[in-house]
Amino acid sequence: MSSIKTAKRLNLFGEYVFSKLGKAVKEVEAKSKRKVLNFGPGNPDVAPNPLYIDKLSEFLRDKDAHLYPGYGANDEFAQGVVYWYKKRFNVNLEKTEVLPLLGAKDSISHLPLALLDEGDEVLIPDPGYPAFSEPALMVGSKPVYYDLKEGFNFKISLEQLEEKISNKTKFIWINFPSNPTGQVATLKELEKIVIFAKKHNILIVYDNAYSEITFDGYAAPSILQIDEAKDISVELGSFSKTFSFAGFRMGWIVGNSKVIQALAKVKSQMDSGMSTPLQKLASFALTNTDEKWQQDMIASYKERRDIIAHYLKKLGLNFTIPKGSLYIWAKIPETAKSCEEFCLKLLWEKQILFTPGTAFGKNGERFVRVSICINIDEIESYFV
Repeated sequence: MSSIKTAKRLNLFGEYVFSKLGKAVKEVEAKSKRKVLNFGPGNPDVAPNPLYIDKLSEFLRDKDAHLYPGYGANDEFAQGVVYWYKKRFNVNLEKTEVLPLLGAKDSISHLPLALLDEGDEVLIPDPGYPAFSEPALMVGSKPVYYDLKEGFNFKISLEQLEEKISNKTKFIWINFPSNPTGQVATLKELEKIVIFAKKHNILIVYDNAYSEITFDGYAAPSILQIDEAKDISVELGSFSKTFSFAGFRMGWIVGNSKVIQALAKVKSQMDSGMSTPLQKLASFALTNTDEKWQQDMIASYKERRDIIAHYLKKLGLNFTIPKGSLYIWAKIPETAKSCEEFCLKLLWEKQILFTPGTAFGKNGERFVRVSICINIDEIESYFV
């Protein structure tokens, strides 16, 4: 038997929820001989614009495409992000306020290394994206959870934040449109949060990955639209959701230059930067937005959202139709003992998989998250 020992920090958190659910899906499919209708991961499945794929192929054939890209944003990437933020949000950025990411999750996992010391505290939404918590634990800091509850429409209560904050609090994770709840925020609501953060001298890390996945006339704001928000804020963006580039692992972080530089220093020890062809693709996509393709993408998700909502009601689930993100956050029937039991029963009896709400925090106990990134051609046969 091997005597090799792994790090004790691995005991601070469990297996990533989607890895665990993936194993259950394989077991059910093997025993039922039927493919599971998987509403679990939010994997953007609309095919990317062929124009962008053709350009990527072109960029890959450039004579220097195979070389190390260097650290940070090249001029093309920075100019593309600066252009897009000005056009989309009327926000002005400098190159020093822009950093490419290998997917938005890149910064989620590495920001704690740049911002947190052992014993520091970070405010995290409950329910919220699970990856907000584990990296903080790995560096010896303490996640402090603030509640997003049904009675408050899954929005932030500043009164509660006042109770949660301490002299050890370094920053707060905020995510709208939200994963998992689908809730959205107004610019006026974000302005109040900026005022709160300035009052307490804490950083806001605003996860705006779903800013371009919105419905029913709603347009998501950037927190950087608020006057002087850049003093205490950084914002994450995602090419995965905006352009269906999920497998390319492309994202960005913008805002406070001191935080950007700190993260860049950490990342210089972790990776060798985003490849030059992908940085060129990023710039091209941001400066050559195909409005028709984006409208078609949103129309596809909206159609599926509405059809899936129809079938969820047949299962006795209660929910509000989301105006943003790729998820429906639904409350399970009163007769169900727990969300995990509800999900497992549904998986074995109907070969339908939802993500139990507890995967996103204790406040998810009576809820499930249902992804709308799914082929609905055969949905009716599963809900019989």
